[in-house]
Amino acid sequence: MSLFLEDMRETFHLRRFLRMTDNNRREEYGPVEPHPCRWAPGARRVQSAEGKQVVATGTLYTTAVIAQEDLEKVLIWLPGADPADYKRSRKPVQSFVHKDLETGSFDHSEVVL
Repeated sequence: MSLFLEDMRETFHLRRFLRMTDNNRREEYGPVEPHPCRWAPGARRVQSAEGKQVVATGTLYTTAVIAQEDLEKVLIWLPGADPADYKRSRKPVQSFVHKDLETGSFDHSEVVL
């Protein structure tokens, strides 16, 4: 049982990359998935997965599995944002997967946006 689960009172939306279409000119994503989360806003300078220095707007704590290798394959809408509005989506900058200390199973993800 996640220690963070009781603090996750908000919902964010996620779409995962499926494939490229139209001769690799257009990305196709799967259906919108709602997930529980806790959004902690706060601007800070972080190093992205590619090694670049970027300014992050906050951290999203969630029970959805979003690993480092998934960063380029997901679109995220923050709590309160309409997932039908593509322009409001964001790509994550960094992701950390945390495991339960007792069982070693997945506990939660921290996604820096």
